[in-house]
Amino acid sequence: TESGVMLQSILLSGQSIPDELVIKLMLEKLNSLEAFIAEMQMVAEILQHVVQRPEDYLENIENIVKLYKEIILHPLEVRTRYIDKNRNIDICVLSLVSSLFVISRFWDQTPHWAPCSVGSLLFPLPLPPPPPPTCGPQKRYIKVVSLTSLAMIVISVCHFLQVVEENTNRFSGAPKYGGWILDNCPAIKELWIVLIEKGIIPDLVISLSDTENNGKYLLNRLYLENKTEVDSKILGRLLDELQKKKREEEAARLWTPENKLRISEKIKEKRRHLGDTKHFCPVFLKENFILQPGSRDEAAKYREKIYYFSSPEAKEKFLEHPEEYVAHKEPLKAPPVRICLIGPRGSGKTVCGRQLAEKWGIFHIQFEEFLQEKLMLKTKKKIGSEFEEVSDEERFTKQELEELAIQANVKIEEENTRKPPPDVQLTEEEEAIKLNLLENEPLPPEILETILSEWWLKEPIRSTGFILDGFPRYPEEALFLGERGFFPDAAVFIQVDDQDISDRLLPSQIEKWKQKQKKKLERKKLIKELKAKIKDDMISKRRAELLAKREKKHKMDKEDEDFSEEEPEDEDDIDNILEDEFPKDEEVMSEEDEEQEIDALERLRGELGEKFEADMSNLQVIQDEFEKLLIPVILINGARKIHIVQYNMNMKLKPLVENRESIFEKCYPIASHLAQKMLSYTYKYVSAFGYWDPVKLSEGETIKPIETSENPVHAVIHRQYIYFLSSKETKEKFMKNPIKYIRQPKPKPTVPIRVIILGPPKSGKTTVAQKISSEYGLKRLSIGEALRYILNSQPDTELALMLNWHLHKGMTAPDELAIQALEICLMESVCNTAGVVIDGYPVTKYQMSLLEARSIIPMVIFELDVPSKEIFKRLFLEKKKEQSLPYPLHNSTQIIAVKNSKYHKNIDEIRKYYQEQHQNWYVIDGFHSKWRVWNEVIKKVQMVNKYMQIYLERISAGKAACIDKLCITPQELISRLGEFGQFCPISLAESHELVDCSVTDSLEFAAEFRGHYYKMSSQENLNKFLENPELYVPPLAPHPLPPADMIPKRLTLSELKSRFPKCAELQGYCPVTYQDGNHRYEALVPGNIKFALEYRDRIYICETRGKLEKFLRSPEKYWSQKLPYKLPPLKEPIHLTSLPLPGYLEQGIATSLIKAMNAAGCLKPKFPFLSIRRSALLYIAFHLKAFNPKSSEYTRRKYKKKLEQFMERCELITYLGAKMTRKYKEPQFRAIDFDHKLQTFLSLRNIDPVNG
Repeated sequence: TESGVMLQSILLSGQSIPDELVIKLMLEKLNSLEAFIAEMQMVAEILQHVVQRPEDYLENIENIVKLYKEIILHPLEVRTRYIDKNRNIDICVLSLVSSLFVISRFWDQTPHWAPCSVGSLLFPLPLPPPPPPTCGPQKRYIKVVSLTSLAMIVISVCHFLQVVEENTNRFSGAPKYGGWILDNCPAIKELWIVLIEKGIIPDLVISLSDTENNGKYLLNRLYLENKTEVDSKILGRLLDELQKKKREEEAARLWTPENKLRISEKIKEKRRHLGDTKHFCPVFLKENFILQPGSRDEAAKYREKIYYFSSPEAKEKFLEHPEEYVAHKEPLKAPPVRICLIGPRGSGKTVCGRQLAEKWGIFHIQFEEFLQEKLMLKTKKKIGSEFEEVSDEERFTKQELEELAIQANVKIEEENTRKPPPDVQLTEEEEAIKLNLLENEPLPPEILETILSEWWLKEPIRSTGFILDGFPRYPEEALFLGERGFFPDAAVFIQVDDQDISDRLLPSQIEKWKQKQKKKLERKKLIKELKAKIKDDMISKRRAELLAKREKKHKMDKEDEDFSEEEPEDEDDIDNILEDEFPKDEEVMSEEDEEQEIDALERLRGELGEKFEADMSNLQVIQDEFEKLLIPVILINGARKIHIVQYNMNMKLKPLVENRESIFEKCYPIASHLAQKMLSYTYKYVSAFGYWDPVKLSEGETIKPIETSENPVHAVIHRQYIYFLSSKETKEKFMKNPIKYIRQPKPKPTVPIRVIILGPPKSGKTTVAQKISSEYGLKRLSIGEALRYILNSQPDTELALMLNWHLHKGMTAPDELAIQALEICLMESVCNTAGVVIDGYPVTKYQMSLLEARSIIPMVIFELDVPSKEIFKRLFLEKKKEQSLPYPLHNSTQIIAVKNSKYHKNIDEIRKYYQEQHQNWYVIDGFHSKWRVWNEVIKKVQMVNKYMQIYLERISAGKAACIDKLCITPQELISRLGEFGQFCPISLAESHELVDCSVTDSLEFAAEFRGHYYKMSSQENLNKFLENPELYVPPLAPHPLPPADMIPKRLTLSELKSRFPKCAELQGYCPVTYQDGNHRYEALVPGNIKFALEYRDRIYICETRGKLEKFLRSPEKYWSQKLPYKLPPLKEPIHLTSLPLPGYLEQGIATSLIKAMNAAGCLKPKFPFLSIRRSALLYIAFHLKAFNPKSSEYTRRKYKKKLEQFMERCELITYLGAKMTRKYKEPQFRAIDFDHKLQTFLSLRNIDPVNG
C-alpha cells in the first residue's frame, strides 16, 4: 500500500515515524476486517494452551479475591486503573483481568471471551463517557495491537490473509467481530487527542506504575534484564573517555613547536638512505668500537648513502679513506650491549641490573660499589655515613667508658673497647674517591677517564658488554660521557615516588636506629654503674681516712696531760663530712632527653625525602643531557613489584640485545607486485631462500608457503635481495633481525605433500582438510568434488558420460570410475607442486586396493578418533542451528548412524594394511578442540615432510640417508637390501657380531646408500653409518657377511621336530651357559627346546632367550665346544600313561578339572528336563572342551559358544520361576520376552543338549 511504501522509506532512511502516519496505519488496521481476523486467530492459537477461559477467571476472582460484588455495584467508577509494578506479576495479571471483566459485564451481561493477551498503557488520561454498545449481545473478543505489529501488517499482509484462510474454522461459533487492546499506545498527548477526534475511545485505560523511590524498581528490573549489555556499554564509554583524555593529553604534549620540528626531522631521517652504520659515526666505531651517534651537521655521501660523523676530524678521516670504514662482503660487527641503569636510591636498580646481566651473560658493574672496592684494599671497610658504625657521640661515650673502667679497675667487653683502625696513607686518587663517597664531591675527569676507559676500551668487558648501575649520578658525569665519547646504547631510568622509597628503605633504617638506641642505653647504664662503683670506692677510702685520723687524735688526747673527759666525735660527724665531700648525683637518665621513635621516624623520612629530591633533580638534568646526545632513554615504572619491573625492563631491552647483530641493517617492505617487477627488471635479486619464509624456516617449518588471497606474501628488500615472508608477524621479525635469519642453512628440496584424512562422520575431517589447504595452498579433494569436477569441466569425456549414466539411474558412482576421476584431479599442477589433501577416502578395503593399484600412496594418513556419543552430540548441535525439513537430509540421524557403522566396520582392515605396508598411519584424538587437533596434524605433517627433505638432500649429495617415514613397503625393502641383508653392518664391522634386524618391521634405524638399504640395530649405529657409510660397506668393510649356511637360524618347535632323528649338540646342554661359565661343571645346564637354533647343519639348544641372542650374534664363539667326561646324571622322564589313574588325572587334567568344577559349583546349572547330576556333568564337559589349551582356536571358540548356549538355557528356569504367576495374565501385561522364553523352554523337552 501507499502507507507501507512510505513507512519502508522512512525506516530505511533512519528517520522517526510521523504521528500522522502512525494514526493512519492504526486506522487501517482497526478498520481492516481481514487483518483483524488474521491477528485474532494467531493470538488465540498461540495462547490457547496458556490462558484460561474467562469463566475460570471469573470463578477464581469470586472465590479468591471476592471482588465480584464490588465490581457489579461500581462498574462506572473503575475507568482508569493504576497498578503498582512492584507487586508480583501474577497479582498484576489478576488485577488486569478483573478490570477487563468489569467492562465486559458493563457492556454485555453474557461475557464469553476468547483467549486474550493483556498489554499496558503508560499514559493515563481522563476518559469521556463510554459510547453505547454497537455490538449488541453478541460475543466480544479482545484484539492486541502494538506499534511493531502495525509495521508487520503493512509489510506482510499476504501472509496474514493466508493465516485467515487456514484458521477460519478454528473452533465452532467463532465470531466475526471482536475488541482490541492497544499496547503502550498512545504514548504522547497529541496522539491521544487524534484518537479521540477519530472516535477511537477505549473502554478501559490501565496504567502499570512504579511510584516508590522515583521508579527505582523499574530501573532496576530494566538493568537486570539487560545487565550484560548495559555493563559493556558503560565500560566502553568509560574506556573511550579515558582513551580520549589520554589522546588529548598526548597531543597537547607532543604537538609543541619543538616536537613538530623534531617529528618532521625524524620523517626526513627515515626517508634518507643511510650508510652501513646507520646514524652512528663509522670512524668512531672503527677506532674505538663504540656506537656514537653522529651529527646531522657533519654528514657525507658515499656510494649514494649518507654517513653521519661525530666530529669534523672524523669526517675528514672518512673522506680520505672511505673504504676502511664501510662494509664489504660481511656486515660491520656491532659492539656488545652497553646500558646505563639509573634511578634514585632504593628504586631497585641493583636487583634488576644483576638479574638482566646474569640472563644475558654480560657484566654487572655497580659504580659506587666499584669505588668502595678501590678503597677497601687499604681501609678494610666501606666509606660513607650509612657505613659508619660509630658516630662522634658514640666515640666520646666509648672513650669515657674506657676511662671509667680504668679508674674502677674493671675489664669491659672487647667490642666496647675496640680501638679505631690506624690512619692509612691514601693517594690523591683515593682521597678524591673518598671525598666523593663522603661529601658527594665530583670525581676529577682524570679519574673518570681511567675508570670508564677500562670498561669501554679494555678486554674482557669491551667485547662482552655490561650494565653500568648507578652512573652517571650527576649532570657533570653525563656531560663527561658525551665529551670523552663513552656512549651507552641506552639509558634506563627507573621512576619511583618518594613514598615508594620511604616504604622500601625506612623499615631497615628504623631497625638500625633501634639497635643503636639499645646499645646507647646499655652504655649509659654501664657508665652509671661504673661511676657509682668509683664513688663508693672513694667514699670507703675517705671513711677509712677519717676513722684513722680520729683514732690518731684519740691517742694523742689520752697521752695529753690536760686530758678532759669530753666525748669523742660521733659517727654522724663522719657521715656529715662524707655527705659534704661526696654530694649525691642529681643526674638521672631522662627519657625525655632521648630521641623517641616517632621523632626518629620523622627525621629519617625527612632525610630520605631530601635525598630523593636531590636525586630526582639530578636525574632530570641527566635525562635531558642524554636526549641532547641522542642516547635512547627508556623509562621504567619501578613502583610495581620487583618481578614485574624486571619483566618490563627485559621486554624493552630485549630487542636491543637479541637484534644486536642486525643493528646496522635496514629493510624496506614493498608490495608483492612491485617486488616481482623489480625482479623481472633485475633491479634486485631473489635471495637464496627463494619464496621460502626464512623466519618460518628457522622455526622448523618444512612446508613451503603459497601465496593466496587469504595468505598474501609480504616482500622485503634487504641489501640487493628480496625476501618473501608469509605473514605480517614474520615480516616484523625479519625486519628487526635480518642477519639472524639470513645466516641459517638454505631450504631443503621440496616434494608435493599427499595427505589423507579419515574419520567417522562429524569428526572434523573437512575442517582439518580445509585448514591445511588454506594454510599451505594445497588442493583439497573429496571423492564428490572429483566427480563434480569431471562432470562440470569435462562433460563430453567417456568418464563423464559413464558417470552421468549411473547418476541418472539413481545409482552411486562405481569405485572404478571414482578412482579415475580422482586420478585426473591429481594431475593438476597444484597437486604436483604444492600437494593435495584427500578428505574422507578410502572408506572400504576395495577402494584402498584401487588406490594401491594406481600407485596413489599418501605421505601420511590421519585417523580422527571420535566416540559415537560425541558424533551424535555434534550432529544435534548442528541441527539446532538449521531449519528442520520434512524429508531427511544427508546429515540426518539415521544416515549418520549408518555411515558411522559402516566406517567402524571397514576402518580396522584399512588401518592394519597401511600400518603394515607403509607405516604412515597416525591416530589423532578428535575429541579435543579443532585447534589442538590441527596442531597435532600439522606437527606430524611437518615431521614427515622434514624426513623426506633430509632424505632428498642427502641422496642428491651422494650421502647416506635415513629411509624412515618414506612409505617403503616390506617387498621394496627386501628387493633393495644391501650386501648385509637385514644384519647390522656396524655391529659386524666393529664387534664382529651378527645382529639380525629382521625381528622388527620398523625402518627407524634403516638407511639408504648407493641405491641399497641397510638396517641398523640402534640410533647410535645409525648415526655412525650416516656419518661415514663408506667404512661399513664393501669394499672398505672389514668383515663380509658370512654365506647363508654359515649364518645361525632360529628353529621353531615344528622345525625342530622336522629335523628328527638329528640330535642336539652337547647332548642338549646350553652352549652359551657352558662357555660363559668357563667350562665349569656347574655351567652344564640343559637347554630349553623353545630356544633352539641351527648352525653349520648342527642343532643347539639354549637355556633362555637372552642366551639364544648371544649365540646368534657370535656363533663362532659358542659352536665348537666339547663336553667333559663327567656329566650330571640325566633325569629320566616318566611316561604319563604309566602313572595310576589318580596320578594320571593329577598330572594331566587336574588344573582344568578344578577350574571347571569351581565354575559349576558357583553357577549351579540345571538344564530343563534334565537331572542336576547330568546338568553338572554336561557343564563340566563343555567347560573342559572350551578351555582346552591344546585344542585349536576353532574348536575352543566352537565349544565356548555351546557353553554360552547351555548357560542361557539353564537360566530359563530361574527367569520363568520369577515371572510366572498363579493368575493368568493377558499378553499385554506380560514381560516383553516372556512368551519367547516360555516357548524356548517347552521346546527343550526332547532336545539333545549336546548336539541340539
